[in-house]
Amino acid sequence: MKKTLLFAALLCVASVSSAQETYSITVGGTSANRNSLVGQIELGRVQNNSDVCARALLPSSCTQAQACTALGVAGGGACTAPAAVAAEARIYPATLAGREAFVAALMVRAYAPQYLAEQLRREAAAYIGWCQGADQTARNQVCAIINAVNPAIPATGCNPCGQ
Repeated sequence: MKKTLLFAALLCVASVSSAQETYSITVGGTSANRNSLVGQIELGRVQNNSDVCARALLPSSCTQAQACTALGVAGGGACTAPAAVAAEARIYPATLAGREAFVAALMVRAYAPQYLAEQLRREAAAYIGWCQGADQTARNQVCAIINAVNPAIPATGCNPCGQ
């Protein structure tokens, strides 16, 4: 009986701990290797920081407090990271957390709209494909759905394909 209870307790603990997600990627080389993924992220982080410092008319090794003060970010030398990001004045530190913030704020943000545009393109292509093969009965079913949300659209014959 004790073994059964112990096993059940271990299962509960295992299920709680497995709820956390972790990810890892394999990268070649070290952060000093410009050809490795980490090296390229580090180059981007350094270039971003240098660009922010240059806009603030400061040396490329400026601090977050100096950049915020020089660029007039809310809070001045004590500005928060979100305020600095919003003002495009963030200096990302040379730490794992700094690199993660750089990736999330700049690299992912730069590509996320492309993912949305591609998804919209795929959905439009699928809809056009559906329209090309849909008969009036199928189109009327779409009209009925649209009519339920917008009564100004007729429940039949609304031509959802615009043809």
